[in-house]
Amino acid sequence: MTDIQPRNERINHIGNDGCHSAGLVTHQARWVVVDQHTILQNGYVVVQDGLIVEIGKGKKIRKDSVVDHGNGVILPGLVNAHTHLELCALKNRVKPENGFQSWVQELLAERASLEPENIQKESALGIEHLLSSGCIAAGDISTMGITKDFFMNSQLLGIWFQECLGNDLDTSLSCRKGPRQSISLAGHAPHTTSPEFLGKLKAITSKGKCPFSIHLAESREESIFIASGKGEWADFLTERGIDFSFWSIGNNRTPIQHADQIGLLDSNTIAVHVIQSNEKDFKILQEKGSSVCLCLRSNHTLHGELPDVPSMLKNRINLCLGTDSLASVDTLSIFDEMTCMANHFPEIPPADILAMATENGANALGLDGWAGTLVPGRIGSFIYLDLPADNVKQLMESIVHSASRSAIHRIAV
Repeated sequence: MTDIQPRNERINHIGNDGCHSAGLVTHQARWVVVDQHTILQNGYVVVQDGLIVEIGKGKKIRKDSVVDHGNGVILPGLVNAHTHLELCALKNRVKPENGFQSWVQELLAERASLEPENIQKESALGIEHLLSSGCIAAGDISTMGITKDFFMNSQLLGIWFQECLGNDLDTSLSCRKGPRQSISLAGHAPHTTSPEFLGKLKAITSKGKCPFSIHLAESREESIFIASGKGEWADFLTERGIDFSFWSIGNNRTPIQHADQIGLLDSNTIAVHVIQSNEKDFKILQEKGSSVCLCLRSNHTLHGELPDVPSMLKNRINLCLGTDSLASVDTLSIFDEMTCMANHFPEIPPADILAMATENGANALGLDGWAGTLVPGRIGSFIYLDLPADNVKQLMESIVHSASRSAIHRIAV
């Protein structure tokens, strides 16, 4: 792999913020990444009324406005397929040193101690963090419901997920699919939520043709509980007054196999984490067409483990990236997730990592007609990295190693 020297990058959002949206604007750069397989040298992207209308090579003389961004690269906006904005206020307040279960208990206690206004303020800052770090779409998971208005009124594309857990069978739950933003449902996890409730949530999202998200195969505690119905997690649920006696667990199945058994897995399901898994699990996910959202930095912090990414790629599973929350990572930057992936799995081609951060995430969130690649008809919002490169190989390696380390500027067209 080419040695990548540290450099200061400038990340510019290039998007339709209502300024000059009626006219044609041509954006030029030395490099344009259309998708993981198509990289144009001396390319351009033409935007009109907020949508891409043309992609090409060369510097043409045009009647419309032309913006030459320089020797860097224009690439699709990033997609954070799994984050918890309502936990932004917990940054540096919860420590993982005593294990995952202890971390969960501490997180719940700390969250309960916060004023709603503080949670709202930090959630709004979290959205700004996403946008300023090159993200144009996200899947936000909310248990408290406190981030809904912030998300739906933001410039982010994507899905706001109402997360549910326990044994409650709320009859008022619903989802709403939109072209750019949707409201959907998420089951927290099979070790916190009854199979009956999870099945109902999945049925509602299936009827509404919306993606369904669930934390799956994240921890050893979860795997032991699902396989045996016993262990430390069983004791934890009992202490919290959650009756799991009717949850149809304890049949020596893995969390993936359990989710499949109760009908949660299909092409509209996003399985998040998938650390505790095996080859049989990967075959199930591939056959069902489910996406897997990887949150490597969070996994490393909370569990000291990482998922078997190479095996998932071998099984042709749609892999996307998420950051989890600021309760377990330092930033909400997908650039940081790409760098983590590249450092831990150097055998994975940089183009595949970039696809996880863009096109694959858009597909998982049902945004494949709007985001993920730079093609005509997609939303005219993308980013520019001041990241000079002499060839495609160097360019792609630089992108996945280029966490945003300097001043970030947003540009409206």
